[in-house]
Amino acid sequence: MTREDKQLLLKDLCARLPHGVVIEITSDGGMVEASYDMRLDAGLLADLLHSEDDFKPYLRPISSMTDEEMDKLFDILKIDKDGKDEDWIKINDVLGIEFFFPTGKWVENVAEAYDYLYSIHIDFRGLIPMGLALESPDGMYKTK
Repeated sequence: MTREDKQLLLKDLCARLPHGVVIEITSDGGMVEASYDMRLDAGLLADLLHSEDDFKPYLRPISSMTDEEMDKLFDILKIDKDGKDEDWIKINDVLGIEFFFPTGKWVENVAEAYDYLYSIHIDFRGLIPMGLALESPDGMYKTK
């Protein structure tokens, strides 16, 4: 893992701490390699940063977002999925769909949108394709 990759992972994991992200830890503690999953907290993150163990969070790919989750994200950003307002800008976003952003209105809600994506464990930074995160198994983060 490059220094830049580690910095990106650290930035992402720090923001996920309040949301109970699960990580896989692979330890080569001598003669036998062991792998196990744990819920991340600040103490564990600090320990991992100073250890030789490999670790990756389990995250959900963007494609796993439900219609309900996508609608909530659109509501947070005040995005009109139909793009009927004249004040909106059409943008092809990282989600692979066309968005209609309200000009000058949505920026104030970006932090809330990020917090929401962290809370539902979405990999919006592309860590899974980079090999820095694992795709979470179905049901790992169900809250109901």
